[in-house]
Amino acid sequence: MALSQIELFAEQHRVDGFDCGKPPLNTWLTGFARSNQARDFTRVLVVHEDSMVVGYYGLAPTVIQPNAAPRAIRTGRPPDPIPCLLIGQLAVDHRYRGQGIGSALVKDALLRCVAGAEMVGGRAIVVRAIDAEAEAYWQSWGFILSRDNPSVLMRSMQDVRLWLSGGSAS
Repeated sequence: MALSQIELFAEQHRVDGFDCGKPPLNTWLTGFARSNQARDFTRVLVVHEDSMVVGYYGLAPTVIQPNAAPRAIRTGRPPDPIPCLLIGQLAVDHRYRGQGIGSALVKDALLRCVAGAEMVGGRAIVVRAIDAEAEAYWQSWGFILSRDNPSVLMRSMQDVRLWLSGGSAS
């Protein structure tokens, strides 16, 4: 079977057996993703093979306090709190690692965040890393540690737009 395109999580998608190797991310997908999406807390996007989810991420609005934001995000007299978009979770089943699914999910999430910010605003994209490995992963995508919590990382929307357009931002 071939992998699907990235699509909105729906009833036909199965999550039993999903294992990314990080129990909190497995538990979120199997126990909370459907209800969070149904209650409009999060939108969950998935890649599947024959309806079995093999990778996913969540998107939601969020805010950050100005004192937590790096200078690039704080400039220009931002409101308090600063409106942002959150990539809340991102995981790929360990059996599908090395196939570019994670990179495709990140790029899709960045594109959707930029599109969302065009409609409603949003100064940055925020992620919450569950461990040091995840912190390093997000830093490899150009995300910067917040000033007060290393598990919260962010990247300015302007920087993401530049990167997506082929500009020089990391």
